[in-house]
Amino acid sequence: MKTTADPNVINNHKALITSVQKGEFLKPCPGTSQGYLCCGYQILTPLTGCGMYCDYCILQVYFDHRCQVLFENFGDLEKEVQRKLSSRRGVIRIGTGEFADSLFQENNLGLCKKIADLLDPYPNVLVEFKTKSADVENLSKIRTPRKAVIGFSMNTPAMIALHEKETAPLERRLLSMRRCEEMGFTIGIHFDPIFQYEHWEDDYRDVVRNIFSHIKDPESIAWWSLGGFRTNPALKKVLRQNNRHLPLFASGEMILGEDGKYRYFRPIRAALYRAVQDEIVRHAPRTTLYLCMESEEVWEEAGMLSRIPKGLPCYLDEKAAAILVK
Repeated sequence: MKTTADPNVINNHKALITSVQKGEFLKPCPGTSQGYLCCGYQILTPLTGCGMYCDYCILQVYFDHRCQVLFENFGDLEKEVQRKLSSRRGVIRIGTGEFADSLFQENNLGLCKKIADLLDPYPNVLVEFKTKSADVENLSKIRTPRKAVIGFSMNTPAMIALHEKETAPLERRLLSMRRCEEMGFTIGIHFDPIFQYEHWEDDYRDVVRNIFSHIKDPESIAWWSLGGFRTNPALKKVLRQNNRHLPLFASGEMILGEDGKYRYFRPIRAALYRAVQDEIVRHAPRTTLYLCMESEEVWEEAGMLSRIPKGLPCYLDEKAAAILVK
């Protein structure tokens, strides 16, 4: 970071500074291959950090700073994207929400518009902008909405209040989801992380029903991901310093998985996924529904392995291809 070394800035998640990215902007998602199925998408990173606060967010320990960092050498990003995509064949799924919330700074920086414009000439590229924000009106400036998926991370009102402070309330996310559908975008829905707690099943089923009461056409859903709460041990250590770990880690029995992350026991995860899948297929059985970073055994126990006979990346690529030709 070149702008400041002031700890009051670099440790403030609301602060925005600039820097030069000397590494790659576009690269495969850093999902592990250690026993878990990865969706195989590419991440594009013009910005890191998030001005909202979720106590389970891995960004708290992933970087050595908490502030948001805007990479000012966007021209290098453009050149890298053009170089890497010029000879790529087949569907390419790209997302910008891995190391930042895609929409939190959109009204200030317009990065989604810039990225969409950059990728628009490539007929085989579909980009997803993931968010817990509700500020979507600036997306109306995107020229070709069918080539962008607006992905909304959803949770129950109880879990949003407990774990997702400073994010948009569920009702605002739902209204923004409907607005994006009206603007011509397809919608991504992400239940990740799903938490086990008292009344979890009723609450998550209610959120599913609420989504379908807001969306006009279930066919406008690009895909819907499910992922149980999981985290790096380093985050537990950080949160333990002021007992903020207790609400997270008291929600269910956890083990250390093959990827070195704490996660619920396998039967707990499978039960979470079966319940949510059941409610989704009641409303829209053709929904492209997948598990994020789960083992083949859990896919099987959740009753979802039959969805991916050709593998998870192919399953999502086929959906992306169908969206791109509309």
